[in-house]
Amino acid sequence: MARLTGLAVAVCALFAAWTSAVPLVIVEGNHDLQQAFWNEDTDPLKDFVSDVANDKELPPSPLDSEKKESSFSSLLRSSLHNAHIIDYPPFINLFHDEEEEEEQADGNEDKYEENSLIQRPSWFTSTLMARRLLALSSIGVASSVYQTPSRRAPAGLEGVSVSLPEYIADCASSSSSSLSATTTTLIGNGNPVLLGLYVSTTFQNAASGSNVSLSIDWWDHLDRTQPLYPGFPLSAAGLPRVSLLGYIEHIPSSSEEEEEEEETRKALEDCFVAAHPDSQVWLPGKTDSPHSGFWARLVVTQAYWIGGFGDTQQIGWINMTEWRGIGRESSPPGIGDGRGWEDVRLPGESH
Repeated sequence: MARLTGLAVAVCALFAAWTSAVPLVIVEGNHDLQQAFWNEDTDPLKDFVSDVANDKELPPSPLDSEKKESSFSSLLRSSLHNAHIIDYPPFINLFHDEEEEEEQADGNEDKYEENSLIQRPSWFTSTLMARRLLALSSIGVASSVYQTPSRRAPAGLEGVSVSLPEYIADCASSSSSSLSATTTTLIGNGNPVLLGLYVSTTFQNAASGSNVSLSIDWWDHLDRTQPLYPGFPLSAAGLPRVSLLGYIEHIPSSSEEEEEEEETRKALEDCFVAAHPDSQVWLPGKTDSPHSGFWARLVVTQAYWIGGFGDTQQIGWINMTEWRGIGRESSPPGIGDGRGWEDVRLPGESH
């Protein structure tokens, strides 16, 4: 009976934590830190997460005039340090302090300015970065949904999503592309090109009616970046990624004229093989290819951007008019401030 009573108390405690939206965090050996998490008034993430989700500016500095740490910050930092997770400096202050900044100015130009205000880039700059990420990416993870039963898949997968890597190329804005203006329009600016194979699960699902999302990221370039915060290790989670939502279409012929069709075919092959030299083995129409294929585009209808950590980068849905209008060197009137995606750099890139 005593055991049942103890179990009931534990279940009630868990239910209370869930219904009050307070995170349940168990940190072994630090009762004070656990209490700080239980106390809703001292939850440091509650307002921050809400503000980021609603695209509000970061709140004013919570530090008082004496710049004392909150009890929660002190407990959290000491716990992370004691657990050997991270060796933070005394306190990471993200807010501007002119006096301390002047003291650090001499001989510290290349060091972190711990007391400077971190400014997030504008949404247009973030969209430029997203288009640059697409232009520099050659592989993405395509997610589709099984629509109907198939002899090639186990039973009961209808409605289940599957994610698989796919070769991609941003041929509409590729410097190696010789696409005509007509063919570029057919592809659509901001729509990645794919070499579709009829045997591929992604394209079979798309043919059955599934929408497709494509996830691309900058995580492979982690070793070229710098720590985002003093004492913080290199973090892939702080690097850009974008999810492109849309549907797959065959790239239509640019014209009924055989000469223009040949021009389009050659330009697509040049663009795609430049990004994927091995793909020449199974190019569409190749008689000795092990698989039959076709040129396709992902028609991007929405794009969700995560530039990195929310205190330094934008997170949210991209303006699709800007996404489709941005050019490589510049953008037409009415698209942001006129810059192109060559005017921005991703983390770790040299200028």
